[in-house]
Amino acid sequence: MRLIIFLILGAFLSFLPNLDTYQFRNEESLRTVIAYEMFKSSNYAQPYLLGEPYYNKPPLFNWLIVLYSQFLGWSEITGRAVSLTFLVLCSLLLVIFTQYLFRNLKLSLLSALVFITFGNVLFFYGYLAEIDMTFTFFVFSLMVCAYMWSEKGSIFWVLATGFLTGLGALTKGLPSYAFYGFTLLALGLYKKDFGMIFSKKAILSHLVSLLLPAFWILNTHDPALYLKTLFYESFSRVADGDFSRWRHMITFPLLTFKDTLPNSLLFLIAIYFLLKYNKLEFPHPLKKLFLIFFVNYLPYLISNSAGRYILPLYPLLAIMFSYYISRALENANYKKIFYTTIGLALIFRVLYGFFFFPYYNERESSRKVIATKIIRVIDLRKPIQCECPQERAVCLYIGLAKGEPLKRNIPNAVYSISCTEETKGEILLRFNVNRPYYINLVKFPSHSQEVE
Repeated sequence: MRLIIFLILGAFLSFLPNLDTYQFRNEESLRTVIAYEMFKSSNYAQPYLLGEPYYNKPPLFNWLIVLYSQFLGWSEITGRAVSLTFLVLCSLLLVIFTQYLFRNLKLSLLSALVFITFGNVLFFYGYLAEIDMTFTFFVFSLMVCAYMWSEKGSIFWVLATGFLTGLGALTKGLPSYAFYGFTLLALGLYKKDFGMIFSKKAILSHLVSLLLPAFWILNTHDPALYLKTLFYESFSRVADGDFSRWRHMITFPLLTFKDTLPNSLLFLIAIYFLLKYNKLEFPHPLKKLFLIFFVNYLPYLISNSAGRYILPLYPLLAIMFSYYISRALENANYKKIFYTTIGLALIFRVLYGFFFFPYYNERESSRKVIATKIIRVIDLRKPIQCECPQERAVCLYIGLAKGEPLKRNIPNAVYSISCTEETKGEILLRFNVNRPYYINLVKFPSHSQEVE
C-alpha cells in the first residue's frame, strides 16, 4: 500500500516540471483568452472571444480560471492549476467511491493510481488548461450520486445528482445531460425499474439539473442563439454522414485502448493471469459500473467522436481495471510487471516535462517565441488587433504583455496580427508556422515608419 501511495504522489509531482512555462497548447489559449476578456470587462454571463460574442461553450471553466488568476496572476499555469485541482478531486472521489464499493483501501488507492496514469490523463488532459478534466469530475460525481440514489433512494442523492448535472452543463453544455440520461437509463436497466427517470423524485432531479444553466443562459445576450449553438455543437458529430460509421466502430475501441495505455495493456495481462489460475470473477458492483460505462460509451462509438470525449468515463474504467489488477498483484510475476511499467511511465513523464517542454517552447514555430519577437518590435501602448483567430495563442501572449485582450476589429488599430496576404499595411515580420498561411505583423499605412 505504501508503494501505491508513493506512486500516486510521484504521479502528481511528475506534472510539475516546466508546467508554468510550457506554451499554450491546443485549446488552452481559447479558454484563457475568453477568461481574460471576462476579467477585463467584468462581464461574466456572456463569453467573448477577440471582442466578439462566443457561443460554443458555457462559462464555468472560464469563471474558474478568473478565480485562480486572483492568486496566480495570468500565465500558462492559471488554467492548468484548475485542471490539476479537479484531477486531485476526481482521484479523491475515486478512492472514496471504490472504498464504498469494495471496502478495500489498497484497491481504492490503486483505482486513483490507475486513473492518474492513463496516458491521456498523464500526458495531456490531466494538466492542460482545457475543459475536459473539470467536466470529468462533474460527470463522475453525478454518476456516483446516481449510483447512491439507486442504492439508498435518499432525496439528498436525488438533488445532488441533478445539481452536479447542472454544473456539468455549465462546464461543457448538453453532453452533461447525455451522461446524466444514459446513466439513469443504465441503472434503470440494471434494476428493471425506470423510476429514476419517470418518478416524482426523478422529475425533481431533472428540474434541479436545469436551474443553474437556465439562470445563466437567460442572462446572456442572445439565449436562443446560444442554445441553438450548444445543440449544434453536441449533435453535429452524431448526425455527421461524412465518415464511415462501421470503420469508426472498429477503430474507436482501439483508440480508447491506446489512450488508456499502459493500464489498458496491464488490465489485459491481469485478465490473462486470473484466467490462468481460475480466479476471474465479475462481482455485483462491477456489473453495475460496466453497464453504466457501456450505455454511455455507445453514443461515442457510433458517432464521429474524438477519443477525449469519453474522458468522463475513465474513472469507471479505472475502478474496473484496478479491481482485476489488484487481484493479479497477488502473483509475483505480475506484480513486477505492473510496478515496473507504472514506474517507467512516471519517469518518462518527468523527462517529458524537463526536456520536451523546453524544446517545444524554443522552436522557431513556437507561438511563444513568435509573440516574444512581435512584442520586441511593436509599441505595446498603441492599439493592436488580432485578425487571425486561429492563432489565439500569439494574440493572447501579446494581450497579456499589453495588459488588455486584443480584439478582432479596432477602428484605430496601429498594428495587426494577420494570417492573410491581403493587407493594406506594411508587413514588418512574417513567420512560417507550417500552415497554409503565414503569421504576419502588419503596421497600417497611416502609422508607417521605420522600426528601430
